[in-house]
Amino acid sequence: MAGRIFLLFLSVVVTVVIAGKALPPTFTETGKALAEKLCEKSEDKAFCISSLTSRPEADTATAPKLGVIALSVASTNASDTSLYIKSKLKQRNLEPALEDTLDDCSKNYLDAVAQLDDSLAALLANAYIDVDIWLNTAISDGEACEDALSERAGNDAELARRNTNFLKLCKDALLINTILTP
Repeated sequence: MAGRIFLLFLSVVVTVVIAGKALPPTFTETGKALAEKLCEKSEDKAFCISSLTSRPEADTATAPKLGVIALSVASTNASDTSLYIKSKLKQRNLEPALEDTLDDCSKNYLDAVAQLDDSLAALLANAYIDVDIWLNTAISDGEACEDALSERAGNDAELARRNTNFLKLCKDALLINTILTP
């Protein structure tokens, strides 16, 4: 009798463990057709599709690969924006309010680049919850830069445009991660 109870208990435990490890959804589409499907709920669907299909490897990409592409595009954008800010900070005679804004945004973008790198590593390890955490933190950094740009007298239109694109890229990567999360 004790053996039967043990086997019943063991089978329940195994079933719970197996059920708890759901696989990510599968898609029959690849490439642009899949990008269109993944971007359906994006705030800017055309921008999302364009960014996901901007790399040659996107032509035959599966959903996980498009997740990697989304993070990679966001990371490249953040790195380029960080370099843009550094070049602006090297200019002489910046107005103090703009210099303060650029300093704050520079710190935010340095953090965001690191967080996106961590997100990519987490995605490659199928640690979707960690990707969510790192992406939300990167989004917070972009929003902090956006706040600095809008609340101070020192504004830079090009940085504002870059920051808006960065936020869209991160939110699209987050959307894809949410879809991939089992």
